[in-house]
Amino acid sequence: MSAYASAEVIIRDATEADLQSILAIYNQSIPKRIATADLEPQSLATRRAWFMNRDRATRPVLVAELAGRVVAWGSYTNFKDRAAYAPTAEISVYVADECVGRGVGRAMLDALLARATSCGIDRILAICFAHNEPSLRLFRARGFTEWGTLPDACVMDDVRRSVVILGKSMS
Repeated sequence: MSAYASAEVIIRDATEADLQSILAIYNQSIPKRIATADLEPQSLATRRAWFMNRDRATRPVLVAELAGRVVAWGSYTNFKDRAAYAPTAEISVYVADECVGRGVGRAMLDALLARATSCGIDRILAICFAHNEPSLRLFRARGFTEWGTLPDACVMDDVRRSVVILGKSMS
């Protein structure tokens, strides 16, 4: 198990016991329509399947603890499931509302970036809504650049939203 600590934040590999917290943080983000295209809360069964059906050695899930409580999570997922895409992964970072702006997201992103090479990842994609300025700033501050835009790619509450694909080469 690897751990990363920054000030009071401890980042470690997630366990099955963390799934309720991971789910709560994710579901907290859905109604804001800024961080995910899911429109309805996920179930614990769905989140458990997502966690169990992955190779956590190459596509880890990490959690951030603050005062012993999980306040953020991040992960790598396959960009595509075809074998030739294995060196490219999508990165995700979610932070509980009460911890936004406290450096937890930055610490999580840094911990995930530190793991990329050992996971066999040399290209990282961050897929963000164009109106999600905080996430765009976070990724750009860590060297991600714009690799593409999907104009009006999704519809949330009858509003079309564009998606920005940011990328970072680790080699």
